[in-house]
Amino acid sequence: MSPTRPRLQKPKLVKSVSNSQGEILRWIIQLHCPDGFDLDPTYSKGVFYKDVLEPRFKSDLAPQIDGVEQADCTDLPIQPNSLRSIVFDPPFMFGKHGQTENNIMNKRFTMFDSFADLCVMYQDSLKEFHRILKRKGILVFKCQDYTDSKTTMTHCLVYQWAELFGFYAKDLFILLANGGRIYNPSLRQKHARKFHSYLWVLEKK
Repeated sequence: MSPTRPRLQKPKLVKSVSNSQGEILRWIIQLHCPDGFDLDPTYSKGVFYKDVLEPRFKSDLAPQIDGVEQADCTDLPIQPNSLRSIVFDPPFMFGKHGQTENNIMNKRFTMFDSFADLCVMYQDSLKEFHRILKRKGILVFKCQDYTDSKTTMTHCLVYQWAELFGFYAKDLFILLANGGRIYNPSLRQKHARKFHSYLWVLEKK
């Protein structure tokens, strides 16, 4: 009688939508970054990595904890064509509509003064990441559409800019928000409330 062959465990299905950022990051590592992430140039306090291994290099414009290098993500002290992967989680909010400097949203999130400022920073960062990534290197770009006086489809613009600056859009994940979002009930609602963000997986051509 021949021995029973062990049953192979089927790999877990990777989906494009989740309410867990850690789960999405694990999926991205599984599919696109098997050696983990090399750099996070907007590291902040590292909350992004509570469920996955931290990147080899960590930097921020204004470091908040020890072990994080001070650097501008649009002008990094890194050699060209030297990294395999980058994770980028920039601010997504802009404007002062319905807010003050002491507003709770301002305390939780860094804000751009205008949408034009956001666009410049995103594009300059994409150019810099293309410079330092190796060919076929991976950029994970987290972004979110935002409504100030009107809705901006930021994730569509990120796709267009990435293609323009030499990236191929290899994958897209959608992160659903857990719980409620802060809002001002006195304001008249004209657009659907955004309860999700996007994680683009971009490959350097």
